[in-house]
Amino acid sequence: MKNILVLGGNGFMGKNIQEIFKFSEYNMFYESRKTGFDLHSLDSTIKHITDIAPDIIIFAAAHVGSIGYVSENAADIINDNSQMYINLYKAVSLIKPDILIINPISNCSYPGIIDIQHEELWWNGPVHHSIESYGIPKKLGYIISKCYEKQYGIKTLNLIVPNAYGPNDYIDESRTHAMNGIIMRMIKSQNEEHKEFLIWGTGTPIREWIYMPDVARLMKEIIDNEIYNLPNPLNIGQENGVSILESSTTAKEALNYDVEFIFDTNKQDGAPIKILGNKKFCKFFPNFKFTEVSEGIQQTINYYKQHLR
Repeated sequence: MKNILVLGGNGFMGKNIQEIFKFSEYNMFYESRKTGFDLHSLDSTIKHITDIAPDIIIFAAAHVGSIGYVSENAADIINDNSQMYINLYKAVSLIKPDILIINPISNCSYPGIIDIQHEELWWNGPVHHSIESYGIPKKLGYIISKCYEKQYGIKTLNLIVPNAYGPNDYIDESRTHAMNGIIMRMIKSQNEEHKEFLIWGTGTPIREWIYMPDVARLMKEIIDNEIYNLPNPLNIGQENGVSILESSTTAKEALNYDVEFIFDTNKQDGAPIKILGNKKFCKFFPNFKFTEVSEGIQQTINYYKQHLR
């Protein structure tokens, strides 16, 4: 029976992994700073990995937030995320190099000028300036994984994930992911009977959305079927995107909310288009079914209605 360690086990991705793996046959360990596992400390990382002796580590830990939060806390963001990668791989190399690491990478690590983000274009330009303090450490994590594979044989599955949304994210508007932030603010706006809703930015950027439980389902499928010989990195892509305005309209319709949109163009838009190419993904997972955005938005609305006060 495999021991699976989920780092960031109480975060957005971690909590969704908990739901999907709830009835699995694995010994699951969900660790974070709240449980005393501090990835910022090499000693703490070594101690906890030694105690748990995992066969697989899912690296779901991250210091992340909205574009505004990432810009305002740029030094902390780049330091924290880089340090966690360095400590993780150093600890694994000292303890048990045959641990498999599953490393989700945000698609903000792609160059900001690419429309359809295919894996072979991942290095074809700089990360968009609005998110570089988060995107660059994610690229660094990939480089670290390759270096530790070269010297110690540590195997990593680097999975590039589009903009995620769904239940179990932050309630704090500055920390939550983009789609969740729209949904959360719109519920509050409707509850307060506002006739206008403020979209941050111009509403024109196009994003590919993924329902976070789908990411967890895919990880379980990979582990259940030992699908470890994947391209490195691999897009978890659908090659389909919609604008922020269209996404906001879908949320408005799901809420049955008669509201007029206005735009705060003082807020950053970020990269104009972020859509993941899916050719390689479809080759390895031809039957994987993603949750339709309209359904995912409705489920996310249900979650926030239960948790917002």
